[in-house]
Amino acid sequence: MKIAIIGSGIEVFTCGHRLLDKNSNLEIHIFDEKAESGMYGEEPGLFAEWPLTPINWIGSLFSQQPNKNSTAIRYSWFVKALSISLAERGANLHLKSVVKNIDSGIIDFHGAGYLATGKMKFDDIIDFRDNDSNEIWYGGVTTSKTNIEIFGIRPDQTIEVWGKKKNIKGNFIQKMEWRGIDPQCALIDRINKGIDAAESTISD
Repeated sequence: MKIAIIGSGIEVFTCGHRLLDKNSNLEIHIFDEKAESGMYGEEPGLFAEWPLTPINWIGSLFSQQPNKNSTAIRYSWFVKALSISLAERGANLHLKSVVKNIDSGIIDFHGAGYLATGKMKFDDIIDFRDNDSNEIWYGGVTTSKTNIEIFGIRPDQTIEVWGKKKNIKGNFIQKMEWRGIDPQCALIDRINKGIDAAESTISD
């Protein structure tokens, strides 16, 4: 069975891992518009407890490996670790590839991946590209304590914060912008979104 997953978010990779857990013989193809999975743009990495996925889904996180005091992780590194381990399990990653059209199970795409441009037919297509939220959150990464309510401590001891005000106060080494409902549960919600999509695609 040949399955395509379209998108760049963490749900793409948790979906792929769960599909292979259910059936290791699946042929998985991921179409990602980014040149590198997890590249460009940080998103909320807050969590209540670790691990958020089975440990075997995660490649090396280096300095972002959570410890008992961690309540956040750098989102891009987490995505990259999941994508690397998914590729090691045999998934095909079409990076920097844009899906132009989907018709009757056929994906028409172009890009810089190993197949560059072409059409491929799939038994199932899972598309994660839509994000219909208009709610904007502003985030930052700092090394000092903050009064901002929504925050998490990363393994490298930097602090990730999120708020509704655009001009968040403090000395930040990075600033971020994200569209969604709640940054506190965004990470686990997206992880579960991918897992749920896999479960509904391949039933026991």
